[in-house]
Amino acid sequence: MPCYIHKAKDGGAMFICGDLGPHCADCSGFGDYLCDYPVGDGKACDRPMCGDHATEIAPEVHYCAGHMKLWEEFRASGGVQRELENVVPFRRKGEDQ
Repeated sequence: MPCYIHKAKDGGAMFICGDLGPHCADCSGFGDYLCDYPVGDGKACDRPMCGDHATEIAPEVHYCAGHMKLWEEFRASGGVQRELENVVPFRRKGEDQ
């Protein structure tokens, strides 16, 4: 039977045993989140993470530590701005250009 470690806010910890889903890939906590970093073919990393190891970059979008580092490097290099410059506005058929 799998056991999980849940860290309390006061610094204590409790152990909970039972099949409650995936463990965090970085500790023995609950894997409440999956890494949403795109890895190709419409798939995401899906690394299970607890709240301490997940970084929320947008509402309901979380990255693991490794992919967060890649995202920060991409953003710092101007990658976001370069991609936004390539966006073509959507226009409905018949609208003025």
